[in-house]
Amino acid sequence: MSMYSTGEVAKLCGVTVRTVQYYNARNIMIPSELSEGGRWLYSEDDLKRMKIICFLRELDKPIEAISKILKEEHEIYSKLDQELSEDKYYIEQVQSIYMSKEYLEKVA
Repeated sequence: MSMYSTGEVAKLCGVTVRTVQYYNARNIMIPSELSEGGRWLYSEDDLKRMKIICFLRELDKPIEAISKILKEEHEIYSKLDQELSEDKYYIEQVQSIYMSKEYLEKVA
């Protein structure tokens, strides 16, 4: 997995290092890791998040609104994961019933 420094994230997103640091201070762009030297390192997902933040800022969304949007996005993904798990369980139950029915038909 690629990791990016603050400068690399800034360059890839067309913003300044100070902008990345500001978003970090506002808790909307938190690095995934710290290097041994104490430098912030950002993952691919962090880079995607920064691009979303930059897009929303271009739409003149305030930081508070961006923070809320990003939090809701996380909650939406969590809810979708939960629902997918429930759907998978349901499908497994239906498959099990179907296989039992087939088995019973063969035995009978």
